[in-house]
Amino acid sequence: MGIREGRPVRFTPIGLADAFDATDKFLGSCRSLQNLVFDQSNPSCVIPRPGVGTAFTSFAGFTSPTFVSCQVVVGNYIFGMVSTGLTAGHDQPFCYNMTTSSFVTISNVTSGNSEGRPTSPATSGPWTPPTMAVIGIKVIITHPGYSGTGTNFFGVIDITNPAAPAYSTMNTTTHGLPSVPTYVANFNNRAYFICGNAVYYSDVLVPTSMTNAGQALTIGDTSNCTALSGLPIQTTTAGVAAALIVFKTSQIWQITGDAAISGSLSLNYLSLNVGSVAPRSVQPSPIGTIFVSQDSAYVVNPLGAVIPLSNQLGSFNATSDIRQPFNYCTQPTRVSAAYSNGIYRMCILTIIDGNVTTNDYWFDTKRMRWNGPHTFIYDTASSAGGNFVLSGAGSGAKLFYSYTVPSTNTVYNDNGVSYLIDLKSADFPNTGEMAMNQIIESTIALASSGASQNFSVSAFDDAGNYITSTSVKTNPSGTLWGSNYWGDGLLWKSSLVRPQTYLLAWPIPIVFNRIAIEIVATAASGVAIDSFFARTQKTGYTLQS
Repeated sequence: MGIREGRPVRFTPIGLADAFDATDKFLGSCRSLQNLVFDQSNPSCVIPRPGVGTAFTSFAGFTSPTFVSCQVVVGNYIFGMVSTGLTAGHDQPFCYNMTTSSFVTISNVTSGNSEGRPTSPATSGPWTPPTMAVIGIKVIITHPGYSGTGTNFFGVIDITNPAAPAYSTMNTTTHGLPSVPTYVANFNNRAYFICGNAVYYSDVLVPTSMTNAGQALTIGDTSNCTALSGLPIQTTTAGVAAALIVFKTSQIWQITGDAAISGSLSLNYLSLNVGSVAPRSVQPSPIGTIFVSQDSAYVVNPLGAVIPLSNQLGSFNATSDIRQPFNYCTQPTRVSAAYSNGIYRMCILTIIDGNVTTNDYWFDTKRMRWNGPHTFIYDTASSAGGNFVLSGAGSGAKLFYSYTVPSTNTVYNDNGVSYLIDLKSADFPNTGEMAMNQIIESTIALASSGASQNFSVSAFDDAGNYITSTSVKTNPSGTLWGSNYWGDGLLWKSSLVRPQTYLLAWPIPIVFNRIAIEIVATAASGVAIDSFFARTQKTGYTLQS
């Protein structure tokens, strides 16, 4: 007999989640938003992330460069450390002027003074990641390759004249650091260094000097500190103040005040059971200091509360949308992260659904949702204006710009290689009825620019088994100004994303308990994926295995 009781079902991609079934997570849960980000103008759309294109520098002029181990952006300059053959097995400092697109020579860096340069770190496995911070006119470098003998404790780049920086190595004068520091941060215009379970602080605006004995704070127990980060804190009486957050593997402490103001320097714990083993994941942002812990991503908010990074930030019912990447992180010290333009992004080595992989995830602090995994892999990331500067050992000694919002100049390749977008939903809908469902009629809203774009659409059952697939070829439309030629038959158009609805011509009826939809296409300008609609019908028989 005929199938009755048809009902419309909608799926709109909202964000990334671990859940296979969207029922108890959130409507619009996706198992994959690979190389897809949220369209800031259209809440129902996801669009391809901008590609990083080709490197803006490959360190031409350096002797056999191989790997950028750390970097920091200071105004229009990028300072960092790169492994080169100037003296084999050692890093050397570099300075790149983004305005002139050229390197600035750093004095005192020659093959004859290799003793002052740190041993290059390995490009895989656990490590103590190098760090950099700007205090006054000095860029301070901590690096595991410094020997800890003589003055070889940390690096200093003097930027009194940014056009003529000078490099040296030092230990703090008057009172020296007891060991090679593992992290440095700027707080109250002092350099704060991590040495084991203590944090040492320099003189104000003189990061190379500790005039007084005892310019240090012992942090909690004997376990080592792992990272430092500034945090604006909100108080009930004095508005916004400043704090320095100190992380251990399973503890978080807060430093407030300053030694120059009698009795104001204070140390308090924020958590004695949550911390971070991923030093480079710790990033300040407008919503607080975001970091990766063993079980989730967290944020220390301006009130000093340590809470999961979630869509309902601060709610007692808040749950993290993704936890699998953190629970199964294989190299936490290799996690690299940065924050810029509303995006917290992190590159993490992990195990997803039993597969060892390295993924780039973005948390959009406007949507408060995750997207990814994205396929460009990096080891260092820095904020540069409203964008990012990235570098990865897999790409060699190169620096790339990464943009969060597409423009008319956006390219859709990574280091010259095109990439696919892949949306896969979590299972839906859970009707609560003990009957199988079927779909014959369904539509999807898609967008593209220029020539027709092919989208592959596949259906899977709740056990992950492939059911069937179809394809959609979008209608040709105009292209962006400057990307076509007179007489090629296409009209000029803007970069506006405006999806159109297309019928999905499934070759067979789709019979399922719950269904997952996967959409794959090549990343390109103007491409967007919007809502999937279907008319589901209850069959006349109960659920089948």
